[in-house]
Amino acid sequence: MDFGFTEKQEKLRKAAREFFLNEMPEDFDPDVETMFSLTKEQTAFWMKFQKKAGKKGYLTPGWSKETGGLGYGPIEQGIVEEEWGFTGGRWPNASGLHIAGPAVQVFGTEEQKKKFLPGIAQGTAIWNQAFTEPDAGSDEANQKTTAVLKGNYYVLNGQKTFITTLIKPDYLYTLARTAETEPKHQGISLFLVPADAPGITYQAQGTMGFGTQLNIYYKNVKVPKENLLGELNRGFYHAMAAFEFERSGTGNPANAKRRLTEFIQFCKKTKRNGKPLIKDTDVRKTVAKMAIDIEIQRLIAWEAVWRHSQKGQLPPKGYDLSGFFNKINSTQHPETMMHIMGLYGQLRSGAKWAKFAGKIERRWQVARSVHPAGTLEVNKIVVAGRGLGLPRIPARFNKMIAESLQPKKK
Repeated sequence: MDFGFTEKQEKLRKAAREFFLNEMPEDFDPDVETMFSLTKEQTAFWMKFQKKAGKKGYLTPGWSKETGGLGYGPIEQGIVEEEWGFTGGRWPNASGLHIAGPAVQVFGTEEQKKKFLPGIAQGTAIWNQAFTEPDAGSDEANQKTTAVLKGNYYVLNGQKTFITTLIKPDYLYTLARTAETEPKHQGISLFLVPADAPGITYQAQGTMGFGTQLNIYYKNVKVPKENLLGELNRGFYHAMAAFEFERSGTGNPANAKRRLTEFIQFCKKTKRNGKPLIKDTDVRKTVAKMAIDIEIQRLIAWEAVWRHSQKGQLPPKGYDLSGFFNKINSTQHPETMMHIMGLYGQLRSGAKWAKFAGKIERRWQVARSVHPAGTLEVNKIVVAGRGLGLPRIPARFNKMIAESLQPKKK
């Protein structure tokens, strides 16, 4: 198998890398400036940066020129995302670029594409993915938010929770129940909701690692019926198809490589018992293991991108290894680095005795919140069933397990 890139693709990589490096602040540190609690000045900078990248076509290089892209394919999209991932930055409109935008590309009408895609490609519009509910996280089929057609509008009522956001959104890419069906996932639809529509309220929700997220409440919110995305009652299937774009990013292993490279430099400079940490045999073995983990993750991500480029020739993959390995590495690596640093690893950025700028403590905090795109446990279940062909636990055993976990009445 040829893992190389063409001369034209390498030229695109070089141009994207130079653009990102020239535009990024020299003192930018992704572990110190968290993208989930931005100041007004930082917000203005990232929006300006996003718009600049949009003008260059680097937000959506794999989209057609008619929709604001560069007319390339998934491979080129992966190349630019890999270079962006290595910088450690994050686009304010990540949900629009990786989830809502691709879904509109695949399932949207021509009118929807003309209306919604240019703002995403140009970096001017902000989208939030509003799927998760108090009783519908990894089980997206358990949606309680309803959408009832009344004349020319769908009327939405319900609550979304743990909605990741960086900047006030312009649109909400949301799921809602449009029919009571069995099985439940056959009665759900997708909607493109204006974020300032009357009846929508927002409530900040703090988390350990992801800064501030949102509770979003819909109370008799009118959504034009032309904002239904795809087929009525087929929203669950459309959303699952769009998740492929979210989970197969090449930017994740690139970002992990940057972080490991920085940590290795720290281990070279920091001494313990009179010698650099990197000279410790156990430390060297541990760091080498992390490097191997990241390379495996990188190859899996590129395999997923390649499959995107072969759509129509290869059947879709029923499970997601790229997101699976990203969750494992992003959870285990910070903890491993903390063990190497000892008690210093628990000190936060800004603490008097903090080493490595307190980055490891920050990474550990973020690793407590790897629920987006499904928890690690749910990913394991999917890989076990669809990847390895292992049988599911019979329903009666699931019921027995659930009953055994309930508190006993006194």
